[in-house]
Amino acid sequence: MTDVSVVVVTYDALPWVEQCLASVRGVPTVVVDNGSRDGTVGFVRERFPDIDVIESENLGLAAGWNTGIRGTDSRYVLLLNADAWLVGDALSRLVDFADSRLKAAFVGPRLSNPDGTLQRSVRGFPTLWRLATEYLGLRKLAPRLQALNGYYAGGFDHDETRDVESVMGACMLVRRAAIAEAGLADESFFLFSEETDWHFRAWQAGWEVVFFPDAECV
Repeated sequence: MTDVSVVVVTYDALPWVEQCLASVRGVPTVVVDNGSRDGTVGFVRERFPDIDVIESENLGLAAGWNTGIRGTDSRYVLLLNADAWLVGDALSRLVDFADSRLKAAFVGPRLSNPDGTLQRSVRGFPTLWRLATEYLGLRKLAPRLQALNGYYAGGFDHDETRDVESVMGACMLVRRAAIAEAGLADESFFLFSEETDWHFRAWQAGWEVVFFPDAECV
């Protein structure tokens, strides 16, 4: 069993997928293509012949993740969006950190925008109060106040390693042992919120979700 594999789900991903896959070159990688029509599959097979490509009908992101995870046997799986890429040795940093935190089911790196600015990637679970503050626009009254901005983790210090409720699914390291207890992603979520549900189930099973800013993804 290898330490880590990468799963990338693609759908018409030609504008970005080359930089994404180049950032994990040399790491066992599975691309699950959800019915691209722009030549993504042919491009990946030509430019990255060592990558396993699984062609699938478009059943959504969660189903794509699960298909890719089933195609690996590593201790960890990095789920990486096709329009995202790792910076430097981010993957080894994530694995080393996860090895030091044995209850961490998911580890999310710092997410940056292409211009280098911070992308706020920590989330809270969507309680009724948090949803109300979002849909009634209350969080705009005080964007950094935790009480009014719990869903978007207002006031959270993105320079600090800490346990969180949820991280964005654009890039996250997943521990296989946690999947065995909490299950795979719920495929009834086609797109959006699948990671939040998954993280909630991991918390219920006694696992942790950790934000780790010493690894970076764009």
